[in-house]
Amino acid sequence: MEKIGIIVDNDSPKNLAMAMNLGHTALASDTEVLVYFTFDGLTHLLEGENDLSEIEPLLEEGMPNPYDLLDALVADGGDLVTTVACTTTLDMLEWDQDAIDETVTTKFAGAATFLDEVENADQVFTF
Repeated sequence: MEKIGIIVDNDSPKNLAMAMNLGHTALASDTEVLVYFTFDGLTHLLEGENDLSEIEPLLEEGMPNPYDLLDALVADGGDLVTTVACTTTLDMLEWDQDAIDETVTTKFAGAATFLDEVENADQVFTF
């Protein structure tokens, strides 16, 4: 089986959309997907309202909501999808782990764990 890693370190919903599109495409090809949310990318995992104003014109033209894509990736992916909230970043920013939406977060781990898990990945992408 193939495997990809995706690093999301940007708070832009447009970058999240690109990462989720890649994840869904990989999943459709039975490729294992590991998504690592770190630094500003952790904001995508926070519970509560998401600011979509940056991509409102794209949404009006039919682009799917990237947060719906994230929900679907986790829900549809089963054992093939792992979404990781970076604990090192949580500690550094002094964010409480309880603020992270566990419905879209399958694991809490640091960079060493991510590196270990993508060691045998075919490719790693950054958004």
